[in-house]
Amino acid sequence: MTLDEVKDAYRLFWQVKGHLNTSHETIMSCKDSYFKRLWNNEEAYIHTDGFEEAWQKIKSKLKKQ
Repeated sequence: MTLDEVKDAYRLFWQVKGHLNTSHETIMSCKDSYFKRLWNNEEAYIHTDGFEEAWQKIKSKLKKQ
């Protein structure tokens, strides 16, 4: 799985939950169901505020693993 695919999964989790305070495994396991949940949500893009900052912190941790 590429880093872009992982970022997409994290973005979906952020859009639904509003945080990334959980394990990588949990976020990855929610990816498909959260994608379906947001598919027709025309306001989902609104819920991305703050994601890039949170992603940068997580990305550096993931690269160290």
